[in-house]
Amino acid sequence: MTDYLSRIEPEEVRFFMDVSEFKSIVLEMLGEARHIVQVEVSYEIVENPGTSPLIRPMIQLTEISRLTEEDRHKVLQSGFSIDREPFDNGDYAMEQIFGTEYTIAHAEEDDDGAFFTIEMPYRYYSALANP
Repeated sequence: MTDYLSRIEPEEVRFFMDVSEFKSIVLEMLGEARHIVQVEVSYEIVENPGTSPLIRPMIQLTEISRLTEEDRHKVLQSGFSIDREPFDNGDYAMEQIFGTEYTIAHAEEDDDGAFFTIEMPYRYYSALANP
């Protein structure tokens, strides 16, 4: 059967990412700045008539205490911003994880919490996985 399967190339790759897993990756991306900000991860579903809904992850950063200029610089070095829209931070984090060729196909909540279904073209995934 593997001989047959090796002749067929998949069209897309699908990932399931729990929102808490996404948050832990964001904290890792923040590096030293993770101790000076509070991170809230959520998402919004924007309905588009006639097309699939658009799912936008949101990452809201809130300073734990009054930030010094050095602290603010640590946050900016991570690529995130306290002053930026939560959608911009969410897009930045997703692009750091999946690159630019991804789609959040679904966002669902179950007994364990919320999770995303992320899809990307197989050829793009293959290029990222095997540089």
